[in-house]
Amino acid sequence: MTTTIRLDIFSDVICPWCFIGKRRLEAAVGLYNSGRPDTNLITLDITWRGFLLNPAMQRSGMDRKAYINAKFGAAGASFYERIAGVGKEVGIDFDFAAITRTPDSRPALSLVLSAGGKASDVKQDLFDAYFLNGEDIGDDAVLERIARQHGLAYPAPDSALNQLEQDLAEVSRLGIQGVPFIIVEGEWAVSGAHAPETFLPLFDAAIAKINAA
Repeated sequence: MTTTIRLDIFSDVICPWCFIGKRRLEAAVGLYNSGRPDTNLITLDITWRGFLLNPAMQRSGMDRKAYINAKFGAAGASFYERIAGVGKEVGIDFDFAAITRTPDSRPALSLVLSAGGKASDVKQDLFDAYFLNGEDIGDDAVLERIARQHGLAYPAPDSALNQLEQDLAEVSRLGIQGVPFIIVEGEWAVSGAHAPETFLPLFDAAIAKINAA
C-alpha cells in the first residue's frame, strides 16, 4: 500500500532555494521509503502555487548584474557563492554566471499552473533552463519550447493567469514572506529549503491524519 500525501508548494521559478528545496523534498521521500516494506510507502501529490520574488518586475525583465547590484549590493557575489555551495550538496550545478537577465516570472509560473499532472516536470525544466543553462525564462520563445515539449499551450490560458492571482492573494492572506513554503495535508507548514530529515515526522503525522479520516 502506498499513501499519497498532499502538498501545496508556494515557489517562484527564479528562486534558487526553491530548486534546492525541491531536490531536498525528493530526497526526503526517498529517505522515508528507504528500507520500508512495499505496503508502507509514500508518494506526494504536489500542487504548485505561485509566488513572485519581484512582483513589480517589468515584463521585459532586468539586466542580471543591475538586478543583483540593486538587490544585494556588494554582498551579491558572496550570497550566490553560498547558494552554489549548497546546490552542489544536493547535486545541482548552478551556473549563475550564465544568467544574463532576471525575468518577469509571471508567464513561467502561469505555464506551471496550466500544466496539471505535468506541473512538476515543467517546473523542473524551467529550473534547469534558468539555473543550469542561463536561459531567459521570461522569453516567449523559451517558454513556448518548454510548453511544446509537454504538449501544452503557450501563452497559458486565462484560467492559469487567474489561478496565479488567486495564489498571490493566498500568499498575502497567509503572510508568506519567503519561499519555498510547503503546506503538508493542509495543516503543517514548512518555510524554507529544509533538510530531508525535517519532513520525516511530518510524513508520519500526515499518514496518521489520512488513516484517521
